[in-house]
Parts: sequence; structure tokens; C-alpha cells
Amino acid sequence: MNSMVSARGIDLSVGDHKLCARVARLYYESGQTQEQIGELLGLSRMKVNRLLSLALKTGVVQIRIYGPDEEHADLQHELEAKFRLKDVLVVSDPLPEQNLVAVLAEAAAEWLAERLAPGLVVGLGLGRTVARFPDTFVVARPVPCRFVTLEGVGTSPNAGFAAYDVTSRLADAAGGTAEIISAPTYVSSRVVRDALLKEPSVQSSLDVARSAALMIQSVGSLTADAPLFRHGTLSLDDLKALAEVGAVGDALGHFFDAEGRHIPWRTDELNIGLTLDDLKACPTGALVAGGERKVPAILAALRGGFFNVLITDATTARAVLEAGA
Repeated sequence: MNSMVSARGIDLSVGDHKLCARVARLYYESGQTQEQIGELLGLSRMKVNRLLSLALKTGVVQIRIYGPDEEHADLQHELEAKFRLKDVLVVSDPLPEQNLVAVLAEAAAEWLAERLAPGLVVGLGLGRTVARFPDTFVVARPVPCRFVTLEGVGTSPNAGFAAYDVTSRLADAAGGTAEIISAPTYVSSRVVRDALLKEPSVQSSLDVARSAALMIQSVGSLTADAPLFRHGTLSLDDLKALAEVGAVGDALGHFFDAEGRHIPWRTDELNIGLTLDDLKACPTGALVAGGERKVPAILAALRGGFFNVLITDATTARAVLEAGA
């Protein structure tokens, strides 16, 4: 008789095939430990371990993993593996009648609501995407958590009110409390900034922001559509000069190049808020962004390690993977 078999492409002797199959059934189907299997079959634990490894290697055991029914599970896994992320959420591209920012904000608000826990401090960046969170943010039951801005409340009275409104609305919806950094995002001089940073209320709020175990925000692109340009913080000359020195985007108003390296700029000394190093230190930093113009900034921010969670759309996810290849 032929002592070798190749059933299902398995190239083992009949004896080894049977032994591998028996050990595998005891381990995977009967739930016995390697020690128990060894005692039953008169094998050492090391031998049992080798047989289980051989069963996997040769195909005697074939494991399939079925996650939740997620349309973009492969994309999510690729992004997680490539950039060593804690979590990735890829949503379907918006329909023609939908707005990408609104779609991303809804997905991010749901993601955030699922992760709230008593005592959690959540840091919120300023921006159009985060500003839409309260529209769809819902929790099943009140959670005594805390929401805090990561920067001063705005570059203008309207922007400041919006930041306050977002933070307080999310806190109210969650059953938590809100903390606001009561200062402009940018001031007129370093002297003014240094004075404000000595104010006890500003110091205290910044300390709360740095203590956030979860921070969520977007990134800015260096285009005429960028909030920093629209609010007057940057001029057209600034945008051109930043591009010339290699800047591709910003997070919390601090600029970085394509590799995620900080590019010092005059606005660093006028900013009241957290830094890129503060972002890196956060246990869970979530980036919510999408669209062709944001791809370079998203890729650079991931390379720089400013975020370890990404929430984006399918088209942007593919573009980031392609650009980062």
C-alpha cells in the first residue's frame, strides 16, 4: 500500500496525517489542552505542539476567521497592518446626494459613542467634521465622562462659539461635563501667549486636555479651503511658503511634512493648545478625514504617529494605501 497520501493537497504519510488529525480534533473540537492530549496519547507536550503546528502548515487544519459583516474589512485590515493602527473604520463612499464630511462625522460620532466609559476624558479638535458630531451623537445611557477642547476655543468669535457649542452639546448628550480652554486658538504675539499660559484657568484646562485618553479630530490641508486660511490665520503667502519648505498639512495648527516631521512655523509661538508631541502621547488618537485633498496630510499624520485610529471613506482609504506603497 502507498504510505503517502495527498488528499486535499496534504503531503503527509498516512500515519502522520492520522496523528495530526487526531491531535487537532482533540485540541480544536474537544477543547482539550496540550497537556491533556499528551497524557491521552502518550506524547510529550512539545510533541503535541509540533503536531498542531504541522497540522496548520500542511493544511490538515484550516482556520477561517469570520469578523462582523463589514463591507470594507480588507481595507481596514490593510491600513491597520501597514500603519500599525489600533483601529480603522472605513465607511462606504457617500451617495451623490450625501456630503462626505457629514458621512464621516456620523460614523465617527457612532464610533466615539461606543467607546465612552465612566471617567473617560475625550479631547476634541476644532474643525468642520467634529462640529457635526452632535447632529447624530447618541448614547444608550448616561456616561459620566468629560469632553475638553484641545485648543483655545477659536480664531474668531464665531469659531469660538462653535467650539464651545460642540463640546457642551456632546457632553450634554453623553451625560458628562465639558471643559473649555478659555483663550483664543491664536493670539497676536508670543508675549500675549506666554501671559495667557500662566493664567490658572488656562493652565488647568490644558492639563485636562493633556490627560485625555482619547483625542479625536481631523487634519488640515494647505489649500485655500483650509480653515486656517479662511479664518485669516494664514495668508496666501504663508500657504506658498509652507509648501516650499515641504509642509503637507497640519494637526492642531502645527505643520508637518510628508514623513510626519514637524515643520516649525511662526504660528507655533502664537498657538494656545496642545502640540504634536501631545498627540503622540495620547493612548487613543483618532483621525477623522477624507477626500482627495486630504490624502497627503492623512498619510503624513499616520507616518508621524500622531494618530493610531483612522476613520475615513473607502476611496480615501485606497488612495492612502496607494500613496504610501
